[in-house]
Amino acid sequence: MKVILSGGGSGEQTTELDTLFASLLNKSKSLLYIPLAIDNIKHPYPDCLKWLKSTFDNLGVTKYEVWAEQDLYKSKEISPEKFSGIYIGGGNTFYLMHQLKKSGFWNFLIKAIEKDIPIYGGSAGANILSKSLRTAKYYDKNWNQLKNLNGANLCKGYDLICHYKEEGREKVNKILSLEKLKLVLLTERSGLYNNGEKVVLIGKDPSTVINKNKEFILNPGEELH
Repeated sequence: MKVILSGGGSGEQTTELDTLFASLLNKSKSLLYIPLAIDNIKHPYPDCLKWLKSTFDNLGVTKYEVWAEQDLYKSKEISPEKFSGIYIGGGNTFYLMHQLKKSGFWNFLIKAIEKDIPIYGGSAGANILSKSLRTAKYYDKNWNQLKNLNGANLCKGYDLICHYKEEGREKVNKILSLEKLKLVLLTERSGLYNNGEKVVLIGKDPSTVINKNKEFILNPGEELH
């Protein structure tokens, strides 16, 4: 397993995460980019690809393939081993999961994880890889009225708060008063890496971890338990 869950930053904010991801890729194959969580009126998919390339071109990635909503159905006909890795961008968590499940891409993604294809999830892309989408209820609109909020559960049974800032702690406390959750608060400068044996914090910032009303700081390089 080679899975990165990013707090949602980009550029210099995520240098460590991006460099690690690029190092895991077989660069003779295309990197599959799934940008569909984003508002593609404000951010057309070709512009999203330019954004991705601005980071990964410099890290030796030369081949890309972008899938929009209608392309996801192709996942039923091909193997995930066609790709060097899969990058799932941020936006609306519920819309993203709805499209992945409806198209069958979710099964493709699980197969990719099982086959050790590197996966990078940023923000909404990270949420779907955590235990559940329950924190997203407080940040995103559930336009598709998604009822099954289970994620891939790839970070030790924790849910995530992405884009976390200290001024957002009051909202986190409200969420904890309403939901029984184990949480990792990821800033835009941090993320988690699951290599199949352990989950480690990567990046520039420490993260706050909340587990059964106990709170502690996880520093970069430390393992999540």
